[in-house]
Amino acid sequence: MNSNVSPQRRYISSYTWGLQGNEVVISRAITPMSQKVPQLRARECKLRKPRYGCRQESGTTLPTTLPKWNPPQVTKEDVEWADILTVDLSLYDTRKEELVKTVETALSRDGFFYVVGHGIEPETLKRQFDIGQHAFDGVTREEKEVHEAPIKEKGSFIGYKLQSFWEIKDGVKDRIEHYNFYNNHIDPVSRHPRPLQPYVPEVKEYLEETRQKVLRRILNLIDGVLGLEDGHLWSLHQTKDGETGDDLFRYMIYDPLTSDEIKKTNGVMLNGHTDFNSISTLVSQPVTALQVLMPDNVWRYVKHQDNALVINIGDQLSFMSGGVLKGTMHRVVSPPQDQRHYRRLGVFHFAHFIKNVPLSLLPSEKVQTEGRLVFPDKVPTTDEWETARIKSYGTGTFIKGEEYDIELLAGIQVRHYH
Repeated sequence: MNSNVSPQRRYISSYTWGLQGNEVVISRAITPMSQKVPQLRARECKLRKPRYGCRQESGTTLPTTLPKWNPPQVTKEDVEWADILTVDLSLYDTRKEELVKTVETALSRDGFFYVVGHGIEPETLKRQFDIGQHAFDGVTREEKEVHEAPIKEKGSFIGYKLQSFWEIKDGVKDRIEHYNFYNNHIDPVSRHPRPLQPYVPEVKEYLEETRQKVLRRILNLIDGVLGLEDGHLWSLHQTKDGETGDDLFRYMIYDPLTSDEIKKTNGVMLNGHTDFNSISTLVSQPVTALQVLMPDNVWRYVKHQDNALVINIGDQLSFMSGGVLKGTMHRVVSPPQDQRHYRRLGVFHFAHFIKNVPLSLLPSEKVQTEGRLVFPDKVPTTDEWETARIKSYGTGTFIKGEEYDIELLAGIQVRHYH
C-alpha cells in the first residue's frame, strides 16, 4: 500500500492491490486529512500479508516485526548417531516403488526416517521457528495461564502446557513448554493469545501444506508397504466429504536442566515414549537431544539435516498394523556439552485419524497374516486412546522399574523409559 499526502488538497490518496482471478486489480481511495491517520494504519495492517504481523497500541492496530529465530550451532562433539534412512519425496512420481521399500525397511526396523524433497520452502520452515519462538517469548506468563491446556481434566493439549507439569524422575519436574493448535479448532483467531493472533493464518496454511505435501504422500507409501489400496490410509485422515482428523500442531521449547537435575535424571529431559497418534513429523533442528531406541536396545542420537523432516510412527498406526509397523520409542536428553546452554525449539505435526476409528486391524493381507491383535478385550477408538494417554502421561500411577516404568492402559502395558 502506498500513501501520498497533497499539501494543496489536504487529502490522502491510498492505493491497494489484490488478485481477481489472474488479474492484478489496483484501487484508489481518497481520505480527508481530518480523519485520523491511525485509522489508515489500521487498515494498512489488515491488508498486509499475515507474516508481517500486527500489534495493539492505544487502541490502534499497527505493523510490527517478528523477531527472527537464530539457529544454534551444531555440535562438534563425537556422539553415536542413529542409522536412519532417508525418503526423497521428489522421487514420488518416478520411483515410488523404491520409496515404498525404503519406508518398509525403516518402519519394520526402528520406525524413524528422514524426509527430504518434500516441496516446503526453507524460508517457510524457518518462519515457523520465528512464530514458535514468539509463542514463548512474546506472550506473558499471565496470558499463558489464561490459555493453559485442560490436560488432566479433558485429555486435551489445546493451548499451553506449562513447565513442571510432568515428573521426569525422583521428583524432578520437566522444563518443557508447548503451545498446541488442533486442526479442527484453530478458528476463531480470538481463541488464541493476542500476540499470536496475527500469525494464526500462517499456522493454518503451513499445517495444510504439510498435510498435502508430506502426510498424504507418506500415507500412500505406507499403503504400498501394507498392500492396501492407494489412498486408504489418507481416507482415514480426510474423507471425500471433507471431514479431517483433528491433527495437533505444536511449538515446543526445552529450557536446559540444571547440573543437579541432570545427575538425578541421568540427563533425560523427556522420558522415553511412543507417540499417541498415527504419524508424527518434526522439522529437523540443530540441537542434538532427540534419541531413538534402536533394535539393538541402544539409545542413539538423531542427526540434524537442514530443511529435512523427521517422521515416525505413533501408537495408533502401529496398533492398526498389528505391530507390522513399529511404534518408535524415543526420548529427549540434555545435549552434548557444547550445546548444553541452548534452549531447544521444536515444530511438530502430529497427524490424527478422523473421529471414532476403532484401533482394529487394517484390511490388509500382510497385517492379517503377520500382525497380531493388540487389545485382548474392548478395542478403543482413536479418540479414546489419545485422550487416555494425554491424561495419564507423566502424571499417572506406574509400576516402577529400573530401565522403564509400566503403565496399564486399555488392557495393555505401555512402557515409559528413563
